[in-house]
Amino acid sequence: MSAPQIAPGAGLNWDATSIDYARHRPGYPDSFFEVAFQLGIGRAGQRVLDLGAGTGALALQFARQGAQVMALDASVGQLETLAEKAAKERLELETLHARAEDTGLEGSSFDAVTASMSWGYFDPVTRAQEVPRLLKPGGLLLVSSLIWDESDAISKATAALLAEYNPASARSAASKLTNPIPDWVAPPFAVRSFHSWVEDLRFTRESWRGRIRASKWIGAALDAQIVDSFDREHDALLRAVAPERFPIPHRITLHVLTVDR
Repeated sequence: MSAPQIAPGAGLNWDATSIDYARHRPGYPDSFFEVAFQLGIGRAGQRVLDLGAGTGALALQFARQGAQVMALDASVGQLETLAEKAAKERLELETLHARAEDTGLEGSSFDAVTASMSWGYFDPVTRAQEVPRLLKPGGLLLVSSLIWDESDAISKATAALLAEYNPASARSAASKLTNPIPDWVAPPFAVRSFHSWVEDLRFTRESWRGRIRASKWIGAALDAQIVDSFDREHDALLRAVAPERFPIPHRITLHVLTVDR
């Protein structure tokens, strides 16, 4: 195997993963949106800004529920894919190509700001200034994650192969731990509610391969030839250890925060 050419940190190329991301990366289950709704996020008529929206894990469902959604992302490819998905469903949804730390949007204009699997990519100093500026009085911040759990034979085998191609993936285990009050929580933010649970999501061998290709450790970080090499080896591995259809447990976390003005 060739030495991987890894794109560090903010150099991740999410444009390269957009097709796999849209086709194979699973969205949150219904249980997530039911909890978020009960906590006041994603209700009809709400104005919601989804930061790091990607291909619409949160934005699309909030729009289906009748919220007025603006989906923001720094990746043109991700936003184009999101817009295509919204158009197919005839959903009213705005997209904005911008950085979360410098949106250029009018202040005090959103009932909720959301960030799925993206909050950690934003600069901690500027996000603590921009998000409070954008929220209306009484507005809420939702920070959530959907991370596959390495607790079964298939996911463990995948994780071992991932670590061979991108050693940084093995160092991410600590980030998968849940914490009711994350280290980044400090004024002006305060945790209002925290929920965490594990739920099985169903995959085929093909969709699991696509889901892993779409990850930051592979499709967004490695040279295209290395990605192809990984995918071929992953395919062979899954044929050896996995049936055609199988569940993968996922850890879901959801923090709802208030902003102290």
